[in-house]
Amino acid sequence: MKKKLLRIVINGIFIGAMLQPFFLSVTLASNLGVQSEQVEGIIITGKVTSEDENEGGLPGVNVILKGTRTGSVTDVDGNYKIEVSGENAVLVYSSIGYATQEITVGNRSTIDVILASDIQALQEIIVVGYGSQEKKDVTGAIGSVSTEDFAAQPVTRIDQALQGRVAGVTVTNSSGAPGGAVSIRVRGANSITGNNDPLYVIDGFVGGDFNIINPADIESIQVLKDASATAVYGSRGSNGVVLITTKKGTIGKPKLSFTTRFSTSEVIKKWDLMDAGTFAEVANQRAAAFGSTPKFTDADIAFYKANGGTDWQDELFSRAFGQEYQLDYSGGTEAVNYFVSGNYYDQEGIVLNSGYERFALRTNVSAKLSDKLTADIRLNFIRRETNNVSGAGTISGALAGPLSWSPTTPVRDANGNLTLFDPISSIKENPVELALNDNIQQISTFLTYASLNYKIIDGLTFDVAVGFNYENNQQKTFAQNLQNSIPAASRISRESIFLQNTNNLTYAKNFGGVHSLTVTGVLEHQQRTVDSFGANAQNLTFPELKYDNLTLAESSVSFADRQKESIRSYIGRVSYEYNQRYLITASIRSDGSSKFRGSNQSSTFPSVALGWRLSEEDFLSGGFFDDLKLRGSWGKTGSQGIGVFGTVTTFATSIEEAGTSFTTGTTLPGIVIGNPGNSNLRWETTTQINGGFDMQVLNGRLALTMDYFVKNTTDLLLEEPLPRYVGGGNLANNVGEVQNKGIEISIGSTIIDKENFRWTSSFNASFLTNSVTDLGDREEIFFNSNVGAGLTGNNESIIRPGLPISSYWGVNYLGTWKTAEAAAAAVYGNVPGDSKYEDLNNDGIIDGEDFMVIGSGMPETIFGWNNTLEYKNFSFNVFFMAMGGYDKWNLGYAQAILPNPDSFEATSVDILDRWVAGSNEDSNISAFSPTSVDFFQSSRWVERGDFLRLKNVSLTYSLPKDLIKGVDAQFSIAGTNLWTLTNYKGLDPEAFSNNGEGDRAGGDASSYPNSKTWTFSINLIF
Repeated sequence: MKKKLLRIVINGIFIGAMLQPFFLSVTLASNLGVQSEQVEGIIITGKVTSEDENEGGLPGVNVILKGTRTGSVTDVDGNYKIEVSGENAVLVYSSIGYATQEITVGNRSTIDVILASDIQALQEIIVVGYGSQEKKDVTGAIGSVSTEDFAAQPVTRIDQALQGRVAGVTVTNSSGAPGGAVSIRVRGANSITGNNDPLYVIDGFVGGDFNIINPADIESIQVLKDASATAVYGSRGSNGVVLITTKKGTIGKPKLSFTTRFSTSEVIKKWDLMDAGTFAEVANQRAAAFGSTPKFTDADIAFYKANGGTDWQDELFSRAFGQEYQLDYSGGTEAVNYFVSGNYYDQEGIVLNSGYERFALRTNVSAKLSDKLTADIRLNFIRRETNNVSGAGTISGALAGPLSWSPTTPVRDANGNLTLFDPISSIKENPVELALNDNIQQISTFLTYASLNYKIIDGLTFDVAVGFNYENNQQKTFAQNLQNSIPAASRISRESIFLQNTNNLTYAKNFGGVHSLTVTGVLEHQQRTVDSFGANAQNLTFPELKYDNLTLAESSVSFADRQKESIRSYIGRVSYEYNQRYLITASIRSDGSSKFRGSNQSSTFPSVALGWRLSEEDFLSGGFFDDLKLRGSWGKTGSQGIGVFGTVTTFATSIEEAGTSFTTGTTLPGIVIGNPGNSNLRWETTTQINGGFDMQVLNGRLALTMDYFVKNTTDLLLEEPLPRYVGGGNLANNVGEVQNKGIEISIGSTIIDKENFRWTSSFNASFLTNSVTDLGDREEIFFNSNVGAGLTGNNESIIRPGLPISSYWGVNYLGTWKTAEAAAAAVYGNVPGDSKYEDLNNDGIIDGEDFMVIGSGMPETIFGWNNTLEYKNFSFNVFFMAMGGYDKWNLGYAQAILPNPDSFEATSVDILDRWVAGSNEDSNISAFSPTSVDFFQSSRWVERGDFLRLKNVSLTYSLPKDLIKGVDAQFSIAGTNLWTLTNYKGLDPEAFSNNGEGDRAGGDASSYPNSKTWTFSINLIF
């Protein structure tokens, strides 16, 4: 029933969004019947028409007596009638898609009005690669997010602003920890083992880290999706491009803005585990089934039932508190404008000993030095510190501990020391001990980007820009290792310097109002240098010092690394528009990278896009469509997703890899060949075609965009293991092909727009199919993410033509052997109640020969639905998102219900519904049986991850502007992740553990879940 409800609700949201045009029509019709609120005085009549129409009037135009609620609405012919109090009365004429007009009555009794078109969305300036365009002239597939889209949500990172708001963009919080790992994909994953993250361009700086941007500083975000839009980024654009533009000052008196937020968070859900008394009873029942001695006496069980035991989830999860302070100062004159901001954010994690802290400063200054020369400089400093936020791990991690440790075992002994061993169930470390270990990252980043723009002649400008990004990354880890009394710690120091020079020559000219031409030429150079040093220490002499004194240890290993890479690019682009109807954009980029060698060092990436604005044709102009544009594009982009030394042979010098022992107990350092180089490596190349249309109707009240795309990525960069007899290691090679194809839909609408009430709504949907289409001479490739921590005996993931990149490998679970199947079960050495698996080769044995594809972690559908309702000084926002068509490998649940060598007893309450002869023989949860063979690597633990989530609901109140002179104040309360509809049994359908190479996602060993959060905010503007 729950599964059916989930499908109904998700489909209902989709259908409801698609019916928005109907809601709009009903609203417009109802406007015609609005009764005006009359006052005694002068009768004014008239007709409202559009400047774009020679005949006929505009229906549904609001005619309001300024300063009152007295009003009228024009009829189907544009006529209106209103009574005003006198000659000084002012009438306000407003309608969606037209500029509002105010007219003083004077001594007139008839006032006819012509409203000018004001469909701002068509004139909106869209930032594209190395330039900008009006939205109506864009020929590529570009998704936009403005600050208004997420203003009602307490956003702390860019991924939260993107999630569910741009069609074709998948944002998955693989770790729900504050500042934790996140996966962002634009139109799917292209690479099997390479990085599939999009390219981030921050105020023109190419290759920035989205984590360094404070969301409060963002002006807009543009997501470039098709090849026409991304090809100007050449070898780095195949995974999509995210352009981030930060705020600038505006002409006017200085403005000071202060925002503060306070939040409280808690875990979305907890595992449904047995209490201590029930656990003890079930453990004894299992012992009886195996002919073993009971683990608990009747007195023990009575004690636990009366007094309870340890709730390990309560020991790890707790209510977390957060605070944020944001201060902005901005303003400007004709000569100089400025924006300065400071931010402090501190968020505790809902898991013990986890959290995130951030300090950020930004200064953006633009100056007009002369009529021809302008300067722009942007400075950004941010320091981030996190602890235990990665979320990645195995079933040996802290959050998996409650699924294996017995609730009858106390956290600490009588002396207050942590309990080292669980005598009943688990062989693993105390979950609280694991949580108290440290995994700290301290990252300080300074980014500056400065440019000079010179107007050579009318239409011809030259822009030269220099960017500098410095990052210092300190990583510190500490593990108590109390079970073996070998405390360990490590430190890694990494310094990164990134330089960029961009030279942009642009010619833009309109000829006679018919021909519009823009030509752009760019020369760009980037260089990145990374220096690293680190040390690992075992058996610390003074564990209290942790990572602050690694020299006092029984053994230690140090390492150092230096990398340098550069890329030089030549870019050309031409955009031509004829008579505002026919559009063409063509670009070409040539990249030369130091990562490749010989003739493969450079590659060229072309693209072309066509657009046709049908709404400007005579047969459609002035009709139903405000704008209707068809688009089509083709192009190539690339990826240089290999290491700096991917084409050269490397050497291994670590003790683990190259150490040699000539004397017992003594290991000497050495050097051996590591990964062999491949001088023939070439770029991954993605060829993409895209077709779509943009439409606006009802005077701009409804906008619809739809795209269909096909991406084929060839020459995949893949590391293949070599046998030891040829030296071992991994050889990077160009192998295979991956295809992504899909449909994207975006709908934006203003459903109601009255004087005191406004309802705007936006909806987007993405439908994606990902598949490996070729692996060269390989039939399949296996990978092991080790999420199962040794309990999964075979490789956990498979890459095979015809399958998505993220595919799980295991045996197919068929339930339990039933009573009538005793004879068939005996063939496998089983009895009724034992686990039953599909025998693919019918050899009477369940083993590795029976492994098959049992699921995929690649989402196929994504929905986002955002609604804002404004009534007078109140604003209410509700935002839903949904993901579907993917599987989750719930290894945490397997740990909780399946006794195994690492945890001897089940902890989940579901074990109470196991198969029992004579009373519960229909159950598909296997019985306690010495003949049952259970696999962790089984479809039994693969579940649908589909979910619908209320991501945000918020209420904002704005104080009347004249209540406090010179101060605008807003108060808001917002809830995040308040409700989730899913059939997934784990803590969170979004989170997963295997953050390894590529996109083999979905393995969930009790990952760090997202939290349910309430946030109270105050915003003051002076």
